[in-house]
Amino acid sequence: KRYSMKKYLIIIGGFGVVGLGYWLISPLFFSRTVSEELPTGEIQIGTDKTGEVVPAVLFTGQFEGKGLHNATGTVSLIQIEEKYLIRFEDNFNVTNGPDLFVHFGKDGEYVSEARLGNLKGNIGSQNYEVPSTINPTDYNEVWIWCRAFSVPFAQAILKDI
Repeated sequence: KRYSMKKYLIIIGGFGVVGLGYWLISPLFFSRTVSEELPTGEIQIGTDKTGEVVPAVLFTGQFEGKGLHNATGTVSLIQIEEKYLIRFEDNFNVTNGPDLFVHFGKDGEYVSEARLGNLKGNIGSQNYEVPSTINPTDYNEVWIWCRAFSVPFAQAILKDI
């Protein structure tokens, strides 16, 4: 028997739908753990009570899940000379999903133009350098945003320490 072009297109389309479904759903069943060290060097600004060198932490916050997503963990804005870094600590954990990005936000609103990069992992410590085109003091929140569905996964309000 000969298959018509229509049947071939239906088969190819079926594989495409299955592939898309897997890409959208599979992150819910898998976790990616990251364990990045805090960069050393010029970020130290002093010492704590024990004499340990401490970084220049400007603001800090706690992640909370948005919608049906869970999130916990500490996030900090750290200054490194003239550069800024967003740091997720070891206790960071968010529901995994497809197409997740880290963004700044302000006053309860995520800001799409203030993107810091793809989420490296849904668990563990990670660093995101703030691009020089973004002034981090213009924002007071850090968001985990799902671009595929245009929904928030997590939000942390940054506060003075």
